[in-house]
Amino acid sequence: MANCRGPQLVMMNVLRSMFGGCSSSAEKGEVHDTVRRVFGNELVLKDNTDKQNQRAKYVTHIQENLSKILDSKTVQKSKSTKKHAPVTPDNTDAIDERPGRLGPKLVVFDALTGTGRLVLVGDERVSVQGLSNFATIRATACVYAGKWIYEVQLGTKGIMQIGWCTSSCQFSVDTGVGDTAHSYAYDGGRIRRWNVATSPYGQAWLPGDVIGSCIDMDKGTLEYYRNGQSLGVAFSQVTRGSGLAYFPAVSLAMQEHLYANFGHLPFIFPVEGYAPIQAAPIRECLRANILLKSLDALIDELEKVSDVKPSVTAKNSKAKSETSKGEEEIPLRIDSTTSYYSPKGSPYNIDTQSVEAKKMSNRAFLMSISRLVVEELRPVLKSSYVVVSELLPRFKEILGLKAKGQRPDAISAEFYQKSRDQNFRGLAHKMLTQPKSRISCLLNLLWIFLEEAALCDILEHCVVRECLLYDLVPLDMNFNQQIEGLYVLCGLMQHRETRHYLVKYVFFNKITFDNFLNVKCPDDNVLRSVIRKPWWQRPTSVQGETDPMIAEMAEKGTIQQATFAPNTTEKMSKLQSTIDSDSKLEAQYRDDCNKITQSIAPLERIQMEFLLMLLDNSDGTNMVPSTRKIFLEKFRRYIMDNCILDMRLFSVSRNSPAISWCCHARLLTAVMHLWNENPLEHPQTIPHIPAKTFIDGELDFYNVDRLGGVLPFLVRTLRQDLINVLGEDNMFIQSFEPNYNRAGGIDTGVSDMAAGSPGLATLPQVISSIARFMHQPMPPIPNRTIGETALALKGTRSMMPGAGPIDDRNAYLRLLDGLLALYHGAAIKHSERLCELRDNQLDLADCLHDIEHRILIVTQELQALSGLADTEEGQTKTELFKVMLKELDRSKSVYEEKLDASALQMSWVIGAVWTKQRQTELARHFAGALHSLRIASDTDYAGHVQTSSKEILPGKSSILGAQSYASLQLEYTSSSNQSPQTPTSRAATPRAGSNTQIDPINNTTGQEYPESLFAFVPEYHVDAMLELCNTLRLYMHPTINVQQIPEWEELIVSCAAFLCAEFADPRIVLASTRESLVQTLASFATQPQTMRAIERVPLKQQMCMIEELVRPYQNRAWAQSNWVMVRFWHGTGFGYRHRQWPHLAASFGDREPTVNNLGAKVDAGLMSQCFGPCPSEIIESRIADYLREHPKESAAFLNSLLSQLNWAFSEFFTMMQEMDRVEDDSHLEPRQIKLCATCFDLYHGLARALEMTIAMYAELLTKPSASNNQNDLLLGRTCQILMAVVSRVCVPGGGSTSFQRLINRGLPDTDRMHYYVALAPVAGCLIRMLDPKLPEEHLSNITNALVSEPLFRLDGLDFMLEKDKKKPFSFYKFQGDVTVEELAALEAVVARLRGAYDAKALSGSPGSSGTQSDLLCTICYARPADTAFAPCGHHSCRPCIMQHLLNSKQCFFCKADIDSVREIEPANS
Repeated sequence: MANCRGPQLVMMNVLRSMFGGCSSSAEKGEVHDTVRRVFGNELVLKDNTDKQNQRAKYVTHIQENLSKILDSKTVQKSKSTKKHAPVTPDNTDAIDERPGRLGPKLVVFDALTGTGRLVLVGDERVSVQGLSNFATIRATACVYAGKWIYEVQLGTKGIMQIGWCTSSCQFSVDTGVGDTAHSYAYDGGRIRRWNVATSPYGQAWLPGDVIGSCIDMDKGTLEYYRNGQSLGVAFSQVTRGSGLAYFPAVSLAMQEHLYANFGHLPFIFPVEGYAPIQAAPIRECLRANILLKSLDALIDELEKVSDVKPSVTAKNSKAKSETSKGEEEIPLRIDSTTSYYSPKGSPYNIDTQSVEAKKMSNRAFLMSISRLVVEELRPVLKSSYVVVSELLPRFKEILGLKAKGQRPDAISAEFYQKSRDQNFRGLAHKMLTQPKSRISCLLNLLWIFLEEAALCDILEHCVVRECLLYDLVPLDMNFNQQIEGLYVLCGLMQHRETRHYLVKYVFFNKITFDNFLNVKCPDDNVLRSVIRKPWWQRPTSVQGETDPMIAEMAEKGTIQQATFAPNTTEKMSKLQSTIDSDSKLEAQYRDDCNKITQSIAPLERIQMEFLLMLLDNSDGTNMVPSTRKIFLEKFRRYIMDNCILDMRLFSVSRNSPAISWCCHARLLTAVMHLWNENPLEHPQTIPHIPAKTFIDGELDFYNVDRLGGVLPFLVRTLRQDLINVLGEDNMFIQSFEPNYNRAGGIDTGVSDMAAGSPGLATLPQVISSIARFMHQPMPPIPNRTIGETALALKGTRSMMPGAGPIDDRNAYLRLLDGLLALYHGAAIKHSERLCELRDNQLDLADCLHDIEHRILIVTQELQALSGLADTEEGQTKTELFKVMLKELDRSKSVYEEKLDASALQMSWVIGAVWTKQRQTELARHFAGALHSLRIASDTDYAGHVQTSSKEILPGKSSILGAQSYASLQLEYTSSSNQSPQTPTSRAATPRAGSNTQIDPINNTTGQEYPESLFAFVPEYHVDAMLELCNTLRLYMHPTINVQQIPEWEELIVSCAAFLCAEFADPRIVLASTRESLVQTLASFATQPQTMRAIERVPLKQQMCMIEELVRPYQNRAWAQSNWVMVRFWHGTGFGYRHRQWPHLAASFGDREPTVNNLGAKVDAGLMSQCFGPCPSEIIESRIADYLREHPKESAAFLNSLLSQLNWAFSEFFTMMQEMDRVEDDSHLEPRQIKLCATCFDLYHGLARALEMTIAMYAELLTKPSASNNQNDLLLGRTCQILMAVVSRVCVPGGGSTSFQRLINRGLPDTDRMHYYVALAPVAGCLIRMLDPKLPEEHLSNITNALVSEPLFRLDGLDFMLEKDKKKPFSFYKFQGDVTVEELAALEAVVARLRGAYDAKALSGSPGSSGTQSDLLCTICYARPADTAFAPCGHHSCRPCIMQHLLNSKQCFFCKADIDSVREIEPANS
């Protein structure tokens, strides 16, 4: 005993030195009452003789007897409760020998029994994920008698079979639990039960559902529970007998995962009468319950002591103040010497033998008892079951929440209810500033007297349990489980040490913080309680639409189409009544969606308060970093793991896109809240990243590639520009100096991805080993006094941040940068999925509309046949239509059921995901990102912004301030002579009107900011900005109208200006970013609103775009830019005003396209999509002006356009002929058909571009000064390709027969191949070339060139204007798409050409007789051979020679080098 009392005496003396000695004996009478209140009568001393050392004796007495008292109490209580839990053993340390059970005491998944590829996640071995087609695993214990249960919580909702099996069951990658005779399973993914045979059972499950599997071996039944609700008995004849014992077993498909609970934790939904397979530690729970009650009483006593401050003498007060001067008070820590929170040494020299030292104050006495209680708690709290069943409910009770049927603390309960009534507004501030909170006192005691490792495990168990509870599917729209879980976490984080630990080791490790930011959709039953009646957008009838089946029957003569067509009056009356009822239903539906928004508002608010506690910056000291500083360091690694790796390699994101979307939403809300409370600049300034941040190394941007390439290359290439802005002594520039390679090598120490990248956290997700190797741990570096950056110190970063708070500016920049990376890397995927959901709903509504239209037609036809019921023909038709009507009714019910389910899902999207608040915040996020990019890319814009002291901010009078955007109509100077190969080419030649002396980023050095430094912008900033734009205007709109965003039109104009200027910027070398820019610009050109925005773009940016569009088509991705240019012409060209191809509109209608077609993917086949016309006369005039002012560039562009057009049509025609030779369609390769269709789409786009070019400036073909003296060549090539199309499509001998057969075959992807599509651009070109308004000389040259073309065929031209309706094609059949004026113009052109051709034939031109054939060019056989090569002397016609010289300088006969060409007389050749 003496050995035990030695350390105890030292501890008491330490406590005396901290809390002081007893000043008198007046309080000694209260010691007995204190012990009685804390422990009861069992530990009260009867000997009161030594009152001087009464407290010390009590401490010794309690230490010696507390454990004995606890043993006696727990044994008695466990015996008294034995009748209520007959299957629980008394001695939990022994082997579990409960009857009916076999196996070890600890039950986990047995890795040795696994089949297929799967992984056990975590140390507990109860979480499993499938990695193969079908993987199966069973537990380590089995049952043969009695009633048993285990729970699984689903991580996904796919195909999983959960149940029981015997040891004799053999599984494979194709068979799992339930596929053998002695195994039974339930699959909620397919809503079926399995025991060799299968049958419907149960309900569809969702991620987060808790499935209880209960087996009664006495009755031979198996029953399942979903979230505590019975699904009924699944199997009533489970095979039993000798040698049959059943193991819990699960089978999972690829990427499915679940978390099992065999009893190591309290069940979430226990079932009465069923015992867990792993026994609960009842005795430890009783022991913990008693000790926690004692600890509660001790906290009450400590609060009383703290309210009465002991008096101190002046001498002692002075000594204490001098001793503690300059020292900062830190929390007490006893057991750890390595913690940040270790106590300093005592300022007193303690004499343990003195009388005064033996005196103990009441506070020191209470702390000594607390230490003894906590030490008794230590062993029992090692069990996760005890922590979850005893300590966590105690936390909840202290915080005012109900737990385990106990009454919560009254004051805390009142505070919680008041906070909830206020929607938790200001909760973070209240909790962080709350003095002497009870939970902080409890956590203080645990932190003081427990080892750090033990306490860390305890906190982790609490958070994991709350995460599992939070992930449950909400049972109603109150979200009580989720709100209370977040409230518990906020309560725990009142304590600083606990808050820091959770951020460091829990919220970014085993459980990520974003799991608590998710808002999970309830199941359909809950949504139906809110949505009174589902609604969806109902399409209206489309002009020209007819039912394909009815049309086919009418064509065959089976029915007469006109007999049952409803008249106009009937249509209008029905349409009006439908519109009125639909409007009322829509208003009701929207009102119900608003109820969902109101229901989730408290949850979203407490999520933001939870984040605000994580972003607290007031708790940093000179020894401890602030919570915000720790969070930002961890958040950087979170972005690396979830977003950056996904950009670089493959999808390794741990979380679903839905969680990432919610995480981005809450973080953005929190950042906006912090920014509004403490803005860095003007109070109305929108959160954005200053342009200088891209180049000064303040942020490392996760070491991703920049727009101009890899960072070391950019620093070396643009080093002088960086020095001009930052100065030569800047750390960012100097960090590249030591490894600067004069030979042009790359500094691998900086560009390596591992630099500045932390290791991947060990989370419950399978990540490729390749990804793990890419992240090496980095050596720590000393704490920095300036903003931390990886690149400023060669990519190294300390594993933990330095002490103290973080600068607000640096914190905001990190958060904004991380939000952009998070949106681009993960969140956008969820928005795209929701857009697909809405588009699928529109497609279903279209199908339902078509079915209803068919039902109407068939019903009316039946009525029309009622008079012919007596005839045999009438009876046959009546039976046929009855069968059709029955099938249509069945189809209608199927589609209505699918639409009801879709409308329920969309109600959640409208009410909880695509809300008005979310739209507003995304608009500000988009505006800030766009503002940063525009300032970095355009000095004119930056100068205008700085001069007017305005920012892009929705809500102001204008995006750029009080002035309109027209104030930036800057003078345009062509940069076509600049080299696109060098990143500095844009800055090398200052543009007229640019103000390069204005520093747009507060540059105090007065140096100019070169535009070339735009290359330092990270790629994901541009991608995220474009994705935010698409989300607002395509995905969320029209569900949430984009027009309600303040100043949206000005904002979209600014975005259009950026796209016009940068979509082909030579400073951007990353192909993916360039593609994203041109895709977004193309999508801008598909809608009238964004087309008008392009028209409002300043002249400078417009001309940048036009200069790129008409650049020659060699050595660049021309298909997309050509498509963009054609969009400006759509609506102006010949018969080019349709949305759907005219030959398809009769079958498919002419409806608006879905967002999937509008959106972001522009490829060669996009011309096949249905886009409405929105031509731009402004852009057309800009293109015409450019063509007139730049003859050299115009000629080069037209020549390249003709080359690509000739290639596309030739490829299409060749593949068409190859396909025509294959008679059996099944022998055709899909790839071959797709390539043929793609070439046809390219041909049509290029032909429309040619039509536009000729319409803009037709004299390019005839005036030498307009085409750099290449007019003859261009005219010849143009006539050649136009006549080639006419002869091969219209003339039977030229290939039209193959084209007709291709149309009639109806192969996949060939529906747009039609005479109209092929010939309309040709007709437009002919009309524009021979416009009567042009000079007569021009018309004469064009006419002669056309009729002189060898491929010229009048019968091909007549084919386009056939008056005979039996002919396969004529533009007269499409009078709704081709105007009367266009038809008359085409007639005039054909008449003019016919006259010229007849006159030419009468005059006897070359080639018209056999006697003159020797004088013709041997290349084209159309013109006389009047030009020869020098020196070889081979001859041909001038157009063929000039065309050849564009691509080669060798004779095409002898391959000799050509020095010059000379004219010759054809007769002398």
